[in-house]
Amino acid sequence: MPPIILIAALGLGLMARAHFGARILPSEPAAAIGSLAIGASIALVFSALRELQRAKTAFDVRKPTRSLVETGVFALSRNPVYLSMMLLYVGAAFLLNSLWMLLLFLPTGSALCLAVIRPEERYLEHKFGDSYRAYRRRVRRWI
Repeated sequence: MPPIILIAALGLGLMARAHFGARILPSEPAAAIGSLAIGASIALVFSALRELQRAKTAFDVRKPTRSLVETGVFALSRNPVYLSMMLLYVGAAFLLNSLWMLLLFLPTGSALCLAVIRPEERYLEHKFGDSYRAYRRRVRRWI
């Protein structure tokens, strides 16, 4: 479901861009910002994947979580994979220089939070109890 939310937002943003235009910045700075955001997104998701592999737990949200990962990027964000997805989205908005896509950033993040992150947090709290509650108090959801 998380990729579907991002793909839908990208599609809506691209349709709005095709019909209404509206650039964010001149092309060169927009491309530079977009490239940096996508690079950060890739680094973040690979760091999260490495931590999940070390903990021998699933990357796929449809599979059960075996352990609570609190190391590496998970010590900075409870949701580094979703943060990575949002960075990828912002990077695409800047690379395509689409104000419409950028305007959909907050609704997209909110949809991701409501439809995916909150149910995941309930699952983790049920599975890990006090350990997860303590982790949630120490580490922010995003950054």
